[in-house]
Amino acid sequence: MSLLGQTARYLLLSALAITMLGSAGFYVLIHRKIQHEVDEILSSRVEHVGLQLSQSTATALPAPIGIGNPRIEPVDSPDRTRFSDETQLDSLADNEPVAVRQLVQTVRANDRLYRVTTYEPYYEFDELARDMSTGVILAFLGLMSLSVIIGLGLARRLWRPFHATIDQLQHVQLDTGIEPAFPVSSVYEFDLLNRSLTELTQKLRRQFRLQKQFTENASHELQTPLAVAAAELDQLMQSDRLTESDHIHLQQASVALGRLSQLSRSLLLLTQVENDQFIDAEPVDLSALISQYMSEYEPFFTHKRIAVSQSIEPRIVLTINRQLIGIVLTNLLKNVVRHGESGRCVQLTLTSDTLTIANDGSPLPFTDSLLFTRFVRNPARPDSTGLGLALVKQIADRYHLPLTYCYDMDKHLHTFRIGLHPTATAGYNR
Repeated sequence: MSLLGQTARYLLLSALAITMLGSAGFYVLIHRKIQHEVDEILSSRVEHVGLQLSQSTATALPAPIGIGNPRIEPVDSPDRTRFSDETQLDSLADNEPVAVRQLVQTVRANDRLYRVTTYEPYYEFDELARDMSTGVILAFLGLMSLSVIIGLGLARRLWRPFHATIDQLQHVQLDTGIEPAFPVSSVYEFDLLNRSLTELTQKLRRQFRLQKQFTENASHELQTPLAVAAAELDQLMQSDRLTESDHIHLQQASVALGRLSQLSRSLLLLTQVENDQFIDAEPVDLSALISQYMSEYEPFFTHKRIAVSQSIEPRIVLTINRQLIGIVLTNLLKNVVRHGESGRCVQLTLTSDTLTIANDGSPLPFTDSLLFTRFVRNPARPDSTGLGLALVKQIADRYHLPLTYCYDMDKHLHTFRIGLHPTATAGYNR
């Protein structure tokens, strides 16, 4: 969820909580205020009755005000004054029970004590309290909603420079000479962020340029002396004055030198892929390309007596760097030829969704999770650099193509599967 969405959720939740608490508090406040006013009315009525009693004769009681309200009774001892909420039957409303507020108080008049009981119907005041509370709560909700909407609108406007910066970052490419132009913001924090990002991209561009220059120079400078050394070794091996032991040592040196040359090329290629130096992508006819590579590797399959079963759907197009997809296919097919057992079978299947290469063979001498790790190789094949499948994984991650491996113990079948639809979780983001 975005920061603005999180802010909106917290604002709405806090507004809802404040509204509920405020509504309950306001209703209690209104109810108590009305109750206080009713109590004052009842107290005033009792005072009026006491005044009437004082003005009457000692033997005659004044007529009650209303029908039994107030009710006046002579008593011998005073009672404490008490307010209470009661329920009485309303004769004017078909004897339906109604809530009333009642006051019982003792008054003295003409040296005599009287208990005065009076009440006031409460439902009209309750209805007034509910109407007032409802109106105020609705108005409060409206004001809270309006404040949240205004707050979110202001937040969206304040965060607009930040989103503009993020959009600009998504188009930054270190291998071009175009400097990113981050927007100028009047907010100090955003302006500081933009300045920091500008300095960071400049440093990264310099480091990228230096690293790219190093890999290009290393690729050229390493291969030249290796080629010279290989040529000199070959020249020595053709000499007539060498003993058999000398030939063996020279052969071992030549093999080690060839492996060193292959290792340096693989490492430099891995570095170039990691640095995104293969940026050119184009629609590649994967069906035609795989058919071409299968034809080129047919002599190797024939030499090892490996039967090939292929099912290739026509006109499967993938947008990718042509050189990199060629490296993927080369390494996967080379892996099959190198580790496939004679007399076994290879199955290659290409659909619009996946490329699958399966071959018979013994289980891996290590755990499956290490298969795509650099320099992890089968001890039975010391000539392997352990970088071929690591390079395949690196390229698949570069284009967010899901690469999976599984081994069927029952069928003794190794299966490599590459999804042809990029996913956000298949690899790292550029």
